[in-house]
Amino acid sequence: MSSRGPTKRARKHVRKPPPHWRKYLVQAELELPPPAAGAADEPSSGAVGDADDDDSLVEWPWWQERWAVIGLACLCAVLLVAALLAVRSAMQDRAAAQAAEGRARTLTLRAISGEQTLRIAPNPRSWSATPDATLRWPEPPQLLALYLPVGYADYLNFALVVDKADHGRVMVVERMTPDSNRDLRIALNSSAFGPGEYRLRVQGYTWRGDRVDVGWIRLVVK
Repeated sequence: MSSRGPTKRARKHVRKPPPHWRKYLVQAELELPPPAAGAADEPSSGAVGDADDDDSLVEWPWWQERWAVIGLACLCAVLLVAALLAVRSAMQDRAAAQAAEGRARTLTLRAISGEQTLRIAPNPRSWSATPDATLRWPEPPQLLALYLPVGYADYLNFALVVDKADHGRVMVVERMTPDSNRDLRIALNSSAFGPGEYRLRVQGYTWRGDRVDVGWIRLVVK
């Protein structure tokens, strides 16, 4: 029998120690590092995470300072007001430009592309309560041939006075002679008349040369 120890068969029969003999892990309590030199002299209040002490020790960048934040907020408010004023001014300028373009378009005499005949009987007493005729403004412009029957008036010569409501005198046509049907004929370029209400007065000439109202017409151009 060898002296080197138990054989392999013998090692299998070796009994293990009971579980209560095993050593459990024990947490080792290590010593804390020594405090800093400056902090050793200050008394500790015992409170952890004092907010006032932390804020006083932290150095914030200049853009995070209170005065910088307030100044930035004021600048943003000023820029917002300036932007709103700019948008409002741009809208007003655009509306004024569109209105000016519309006025220039209606006041510019343009070439005609057709002809339209309109027969309107004047009111022999006074202005009518409603328009005597309504005309849609031709686009492109047309030549408007107006026929005004005046057979009820005993005059040889007539005048036509055209006024635009809320604007003033537009035109005066004098010494007009009716045709064989006792109609006064006048042709006008529609581009010379913009949208609005026009009031036409038919006047007859007396033997003295004075003009007397003999007919009234309310014409609305849309």
